Amino acid sequence: MLLKILRDHDDARVDIVFVHGWKADADHPSWTSTRFICWPEKFIPAKVPEARILSYNYECQLNDFWTEDDDLITELSNDMMDQLMDQRTKGDQGNRPVIFVAHCLGGLVVENALVHGRQHDERKTLVDCVRGLILLATPHYQPSTLSQVNKYFQLAGETPLSNEELIRRSKWVLSIPRDFARLRSGQLEMDFLAFYEGTAMLVDGANIKIVDMSLARLPGAPPAERLAADHLHITHIEDGEDRDIGKLVRVLKRWVAKILPPSEDGNVNTKVSNVSKASFDGSHNYGIQLGQNSGSMSGIRVGK
Repeated sequence: MLLKILRDHDDARVDIVFVHGWKADADHPSWTSTRFICWPEKFIPAKVPEARILSYNYECQLNDFWTEDDDLITELSNDMMDQLMDQRTKGDQGNRPVIFVAHCLGGLVVENALVHGRQHDERKTLVDCVRGLILLATPHYQPSTLSQVNKYFQLAGETPLSNEELIRRSKWVLSIPRDFARLRSGQLEMDFLAFYEGTAMLVDGANIKIVDMSLARLPGAPPAERLAADHLHITHIEDGEDRDIGKLVRVLKRWVAKILPPSEDGNVNTKVSNVSKASFDGSHNYGIQLGQNSGSMSGIRVGK
């Protein structure tokens, strides 16, 4: 399990953390194109220059999520939060806003991290810094939709679970959406947006969506929005002009502009400083001049 910094710079003012989900192809790195380009590292910095880009990588088996034994999801969630806190110790990084982008079951890891972190003496400080969560095809199961879990086992080429097994082994994945929805409605002020996969996959001879619109919707949240790709290729962005990355970037830019205070670097949200008044000979009008110039120009007297 490793938190990796993909791109950083001295002027970063927000952390964007990418969290992958279950990987059907263990040989294909997360968040990469078919040409193995890590698109959060290559495309996001130019489009959201205020951000430091990080990714959390971990080993993930379906049986880690569907188990009758120990709560392995919380182990992943706590580790992610602890590693992120370790990366935020310099200067004022500990107060820097955080936005998570998570795919598939990685969304449950993040939601669970916020639920449990809120109850932890140290991690709750990080939870208070989380200002946004974008989910890409994350399932929010309820008792009435448990049968859809078997789509993952079909995709993995494993034997589907019986109804009895689903009930016994789904206590963690059932509790996370419920607890996170409760936290979000009461104690956690943050932006939230879920996307679902727009294209079906061929699994066992049938075209299916692993996470459709209804399954992607968090209880109490607005309806999930559509991305064009299927469940696995939703994170395989090929180029910076991809339609799906365009939707993702627009959300990130809106949220970053909303949560960051005005900058002082002359870009968007710039504070105007060092303002002086200039009086013009033969006129009673006054204008605003940037800078602290002094001296005289033809027909113009400029004062501090």
